[in-house]
Amino acid sequence: MRITKKQILQTASDIADQDGLSGVSLKAVAAALQIRTPSLYNHIDSLEGLLLEVAHSGMREINHQITQTTVGISGDTAIQSAGEAYLCFMIAHPGVYETIQWATWHQNNETEQILSDYHCLMGKLVLSCGLNIAELDPVVRLLEGFLHGYATQQLGSALAQPDVAFADMSSALDVVLLGIHQKYQ
Repeated sequence: MRITKKQILQTASDIADQDGLSGVSLKAVAAALQIRTPSLYNHIDSLEGLLLEVAHSGMREINHQITQTTVGISGDTAIQSAGEAYLCFMIAHPGVYETIQWATWHQNNETEQILSDYHCLMGKLVLSCGLNIAELDPVVRLLEGFLHGYATQQLGSALAQPDVAFADMSSALDVVLLGIHQKYQ
């Protein structure tokens, strides 16, 4: 059976989601694919390279989901939808989300570009609120930090009770947005 790079990435992602980042090894990926570990090197150069590719794929997927969920809406509604998409991805892919966090410490140019794309996407959502914001970056970073912090803090309980996590996040995000509106009206 011929193994593709796509199968290797999917298998590594599945292992991460099931066992966490620490469960991903070349040996574990090869065993799941029923191949010998050296065969992986036909498609990847190292475990670190594989983890970065898993993270990049996950990051692109978060950006895609946020884009899809916010098409045709703007303002606070769009930001709330982006938050839901972010949390939804984290609940569906906790190990890939953990790998994304690892990648921010081991990033390369591709990681930086995908993060920049995310920052631009969030900036467009903030601009859709029609606020008088002279310096956009601090507001965007506040929202990015909130989403990341909330998702990270809520990981365990969000997996057990996603409805509660979504409701709590929406309420907390309302407070953040209220503060932004008060400051930049």
